[in-house]
Amino acid sequence: MKKIGIGIAAAVAVLAAGGATTGYLVGNRIEEGFATAAKEWSKPPLLVQVQDYQKGIFSSTAQTLWTVDTGEEKLQFSAQHDISHGPLPIAHLAEIVSTFAINPDAPPEWVVAFKDKAPLVWKSKVGWSKSTQNEVTSPAFNGEFGGDKLAFGGFKSDFEMSSDFSRIKGDASMPSLLVQPKPGEEDDGQAADMLMSGNTMRFDMHQPKGQEFMVGSIEWALASLKVTPKNGEDPAELADLKLVADTQLQGEVVNTTINSSIKSFVQKDHKVDDMVMDLGLHNLDAGWLTQFTKESQKVQGDPQALQMLLMQGMQQLLARKPELEVKRISWRTAEGTAEVAASLSYQGDAGKPLNPMTDFKALLRLDMPKPVLQSLYASKVREAYVLENEGSDDIDDKQIDSAVQQDVDARLAGLVQAGLLVDNKDRVASELQWADGKLQANGKPLDQNGMMGLLSAMP
Repeated sequence: MKKIGIGIAAAVAVLAAGGATTGYLVGNRIEEGFATAAKEWSKPPLLVQVQDYQKGIFSSTAQTLWTVDTGEEKLQFSAQHDISHGPLPIAHLAEIVSTFAINPDAPPEWVVAFKDKAPLVWKSKVGWSKSTQNEVTSPAFNGEFGGDKLAFGGFKSDFEMSSDFSRIKGDASMPSLLVQPKPGEEDDGQAADMLMSGNTMRFDMHQPKGQEFMVGSIEWALASLKVTPKNGEDPAELADLKLVADTQLQGEVVNTTINSSIKSFVQKDHKVDDMVMDLGLHNLDAGWLTQFTKESQKVQGDPQALQMLLMQGMQQLLARKPELEVKRISWRTAEGTAEVAASLSYQGDAGKPLNPMTDFKALLRLDMPKPVLQSLYASKVREAYVLENEGSDDIDDKQIDSAVQQDVDARLAGLVQAGLLVDNKDRVASELQWADGKLQANGKPLDQNGMMGLLSAMP
């Protein structure tokens, strides 16, 4: 899958940098603009080089080379740019058509896939305000990459970008994508075909003055996704996924909400409907986020450097008392509707050494049909039981089922007895809260017996 991955990474890099290029192409500064754009967007793993520029009175042409090099794989695109900037266009100041092509020395799979077609065509119209109206298209194609098969249904995006690249608004669509990996020893039998259909996105983002990050909204929808394992296991399919993310700068903090839903998920005899997940990230320090965004670009691909960067700004981050809130995770099965909520927030003094036991406040709340909780526990208990008895030939499936059921019943009974779980006949509920170094269960302090019950019930 590496070659497919590098191709997708390359396409994203070209899309991002190509949009920036168009903003420079105005009037007599076109040639200067190409050089400036190439320098601005040449950041690892992308390198943009202007190879040729021919300037005319009313039109110009240019050629650029785009290289994406991750150290493991390298893919190159060449682009032909046809620029019209006169005489006196009425509707717009200039028009640019950029046609990308796979270089002949690129991996042969990509050369074959785009033998008679351009992998990307970018059309831009520069308005009198120097903002750009853009249309980006990529054709459908089928290809085989190192034994992995890929069927891409094409891509189209229409969007407007401001002259200083600080605002972008538009939509994008990808009708279908089919990935069929070749099974191999390194996939541990986990290889699976994936078919994705009806992928659409709408976005309206802008960069606040003086900041390095973007705020605004993104709406993503996916009509269906089907994953079919190569090892003969049952396929899994979801329908009608929707996600709306909204990020806003409010004073000196950034707040983000993510609301997502899935109409249905089906795998063999299991069916889950009306899944919802609503998340919130509150009070993120804007200054810290700008610094982290800027510096993280220099250490891409280095997890240790990113971790160190995060720790260096921890005091500034915690001073705003950030909070992660899982407002709701809910789903519906034949047994009924289940719902979970949780939150984690910093309550300490950022000027003092961090004390995880007292500086954080956490909340977990659940309410669900008893069979649903039993099923969740059973899957974990079964996994541990099978692992413990691996290689044993004298244990059959019925014995495993019986042992798992007894184990789950004992664990849940222990939670009820310790006051951690409320048994309401067909349903169970619980509310756990950690604050000031103390744990409460359903409104009551948890004593030593309760803590032992909690620990013993962990799967």
